[in-house]
Amino acid sequence: MSVLTKAVELGVALSQSEELQNVREAEQKMFADEEARGLLEEFQQCRQELEFLRLRGMEPSPEQQEAFGSVRARMQQNPLISGFLQAQENFDQVLRQINQILNQAISGSGGCSPDKCSGCGSGCEE
Repeated sequence: MSVLTKAVELGVALSQSEELQNVREAEQKMFADEEARGLLEEFQQCRQELEFLRLRGMEPSPEQQEAFGSVRARMQQNPLISGFLQAQENFDQVLRQINQILNQAISGSGGCSPDKCSGCGSGCEE
């Protein structure tokens, strides 16, 4: 079996994983909610304004920094946004574990073998 075939199998398995399904569900709920969408749009606008200033070599005013901090805090308090971010973090953790396993397998440095896990902490037995 080719390496590319294995990569496709991994991609299919990831697309069917509980972690990715949770991300997709949380994203749908978040974007379906008017308040959450509004917070995301406000955050994006503030972020673009700050980036524009930085590209021009300017510092944001205290008011702009306060506005950005305020919208970030409100986003963190929104259960739909925080739920999405947590689901995304859980999926990112799976991707980091996969990357760690691949790196160990490529380098031949300990970790997992085809017949058992040697306690590498990569989560391959989960």
